[in-house]
Amino acid sequence: MLKQEHIFKLTQSLQTCSLHHSRMIFAYNELREFFPLDEVGYENLSPTQISYCDQLIYRFSKLQDTIGNKLFRNILEGLGENHEEMAFIDVLSRLEKLQIIESQVEWLQLRELRNSVTHEYPFNSDEIIEGLNTLIDKSEYLSEIWQKIENYVQMKFSL
Repeated sequence: MLKQEHIFKLTQSLQTCSLHHSRMIFAYNELREFFPLDEVGYENLSPTQISYCDQLIYRFSKLQDTIGNKLFRNILEGLGENHEEMAFIDVLSRLEKLQIIESQVEWLQLRELRNSVTHEYPFNSDEIIEGLNTLIDKSEYLSEIWQKIENYVQMKFSL
């Protein structure tokens, strides 16, 4: 049986992820008709569309970060796993063995994407366009991961 404190942490992480996810999907839905972007398409984005790009970047980053830095460890704690001394790669490996995530390599690629799209350099539009195109593709994948984790946590811990 989970302690009340752990249930609170797990629920709080789920709610935070749910918020980031819903806002990421909203921005994604507002933008997907414009993708894949090329230089002309990027230059023709309206200020509102650019703000949706910013929102997509921010919410993708926050969702990926919250899942990776909070929720994963909360799940392992709830399963009674000794995770405090584990390196992040070991956390991912354990989650993969438990079939909570499909691939630690793919998760690390999402983290690399998160890191690259958060560093925007306005003078290099090719990198921005490439990053946004990749982000649109990977937003669906991150959404699928989130939904699988959310279902797992709700079923496993009866939340």
